[in-house]
Amino acid sequence: MTTGRTPIPTASPRSGASPPRAWLAALALLCAVWLAGCSTVNFAEVERDDVFAIAVQASLDGEHALAVRASEHYLQGTSPEDPRYDRALRLLAISAESLGLSYAASLWYFDIAQSRRDLEVVAEAVRGLERIIGSNPFDDNVLLQGFIATDDITGLPREEQAFIDYYQGLHSIQRGLTDWADKSFDAIPPSSPYRARADYVRAVRVLARRDLVTARGDLEAILELEVVPEDLRIDVMRSLARIAFEEKRFGDAITIYQSIRETAPDDPLLLLEMAWSHYYRGESRRALGLLLALDAPVYGDFIAPERFLLEALALRRLCQFEPARSAAVRLRSRHGDALADLHNGVPLQTSRALRAASGLRTGGKPVASFRRRVEAERRLVDELSDDLGPEFSARLVAIYDRGVQESARREDELLEQEMKELARELLSAEEGVRLILHELGIALLRGRRRTDNLDEADPFARATEGSPVLYNFDGEFWTDELDDLIVTIEDRCID
Repeated sequence: MTTGRTPIPTASPRSGASPPRAWLAALALLCAVWLAGCSTVNFAEVERDDVFAIAVQASLDGEHALAVRASEHYLQGTSPEDPRYDRALRLLAISAESLGLSYAASLWYFDIAQSRRDLEVVAEAVRGLERIIGSNPFDDNVLLQGFIATDDITGLPREEQAFIDYYQGLHSIQRGLTDWADKSFDAIPPSSPYRARADYVRAVRVLARRDLVTARGDLEAILELEVVPEDLRIDVMRSLARIAFEEKRFGDAITIYQSIRETAPDDPLLLLEMAWSHYYRGESRRALGLLLALDAPVYGDFIAPERFLLEALALRRLCQFEPARSAAVRLRSRHGDALADLHNGVPLQTSRALRAASGLRTGGKPVASFRRRVEAERRLVDELSDDLGPEFSARLVAIYDRGVQESARREDELLEQEMKELARELLSAEEGVRLILHELGIALLRGRRRTDNLDEADPFARATEGSPVLYNFDGEFWTDELDDLIVTIEDRCID
């Protein structure tokens, strides 16, 4: 989740301030460094106070590679008992984050915040962790489960404390400790964006009890709050649409989904949920249009076996028997390898087809994204090696090699659960396909009669708005602006 990206702060010259003469000497040395090239500087020949001053000034001037080299050299010659230790570590983390090395920066912010050696620096370290958690794939196991959600953290400024209270309340909810969760959530001030997030977690808890009326009221109240992050607003609206669907208010659900599309146009799950709503409203051809849009290359990574079942159901309602049969068997043509592994008893962890598909799904994406992020930053270390120097580059390589190994191990653990869920969905969809095919065979004997009592709506009954527009296409095309399609297939049913 994210509350909006904030600028990365730079260090203040007051952090471990040096006497004026030392600063002048440091600035003179800094000029020499720039003339010679920062990778050629031998910090072993520089006074330690001057090394720290160079790190501060380089950070202020945006010379991040020089700042990390100077900060790291200072840290190598001291211990945590040094009053400047955490301030140098902060400079190292800030500069590494600016270079794009968010994983290493998160570990250094974590060290500062968890140790609480210098309370003046802790709040800035927590802000650094908040930035990384809000804008990059991150190590949930270390940062959240290992510290933010579980440690006794108090005494921070109001904004940083709200961040901590939210994640600690969320952790308590996940463990079933609702009283502790409410205590953490109640401590979040109304002006904080985390208050809206906390209220959403509470509303979801009510929704899990199937109290749709209360949950709907709680969700609508969130939209009236003063501060509601945009990503959370979309989640709240989606939850309201799903409640409307459960209450069979399909028209209301479609209206809400349409409002979400204005801010989340690239969400394939949104198209699928809208398609189900149109289907149950008796608008099969609009449902088919949305399913057709899911075939666009931009949605190629979207894995949802139920879409093939819905396509067959919509065509069956129109008494289009042969297209319905073709749609039903598309499930096997798309996921045949994974289904074959399931039927042949191949263990989930060794099924390449299931693993590849699971990594693309919502539940598998965070850990897969984190692994890819660590691997990308590991390659960035190689690219920056000339600027960072051989010794520091070697230490970073060791950090990232461990990170890649650990992220791959955790991906194996977490993807197993996602593979189990995907396997269940595939087998369920396959069973639905078998039933559809069986029902189609019976329908051929029964005649072209609709299988439910719902009238099929005329997709062109609505008045058009605005001026007509003509699109000329040359060859193959796909565009997100054309995902509101209508399949103009004939309704062959006889009432």
